[in-house]
Amino acid sequence: MQFGIFDLSLGQIMAYFYSDWVVGWVLIISGIITAAWLLERVVDVIPIVGDFLRLLVHIGTHVGFIVGFLDMLVGYVVWTAQPQATIVAAALVITGFTLVMRVLSKFPIAFVFAAAVAGFGTFTLYGVLKPYAGGLFDVYGIITQIVSLKGMVVIFIIIFCVIYVLGGLLIKLIQLIGKVFAAAPVSVLIGLACIAIGAIVILAPTLLNLVAWPTP
Repeated sequence: MQFGIFDLSLGQIMAYFYSDWVVGWVLIISGIITAAWLLERVVDVIPIVGDFLRLLVHIGTHVGFIVGFLDMLVGYVVWTAQPQATIVAAALVITGFTLVMRVLSKFPIAFVFAAAVAGFGTFTLYGVLKPYAGGLFDVYGIITQIVSLKGMVVIFIIIFCVIYVLGGLLIKLIQLIGKVFAAAPVSVLIGLACIAIGAIVILAPTLLNLVAWPTP
C-alpha cells in the first residue's frame, strides 16, 4: 500500500529543497509571518493588503509552529548541502526557532514534559513489574504494593518531581530565550532580515555563498 509523501525517505524530502528558488521563498514567507505584526500595522490603511496581513497573523498564530519546524528542516538541508552558506542556514534556523517558541512559550513546557516522562516511566515500570506481582520474586509483597494504584501514584510523583527539577531548569532557560526571540520587536527584526535574505537567495544567491546544489 502506498501513502505518497509518507513513503518518501528523508533524503528524498531534503532533496526537494535543493533549490535557490524554494529556499528563497521559504525564507520570504517565513519572514512575512514572523514580521506580520509590524507589516500589518504599516499597511493597515490599505484595505486589501491590511486584511491579508491580519489573516496572515491569524494563520501564523496557528501554523507558525509547523512553519517553524519546516524552517529548521530547510536550515539543516542548507547546512548539510551548502555548508559555506552559513548566513542562509542560520537565518532559517533562527526564524524557525522564533516561530516555534512563539507558540511553545505560551504553554508550561516544563510541567508538560515532566508529566509526560513521569507517565511514561510509571506505565513502563508497571508493565515490567506486574508479571512478578504475587510471584516468587514478590518478597514481602513489595512488588504488589508498587504496582497498586497508590504505589503507581507515588512512583509518578517521584519521577515527576525529579524530572521537573532537573529538566525544568533547562527547559525554563530555553523558554526564556524563546520568549526573547518571540517578542514582537525581535520577531520583526528577524522577519525583515529573513525576507531580505530570501530575496537575495532568489536574485543573487552567490552573494550568500550559494553554489550549484548537489544532484539528488
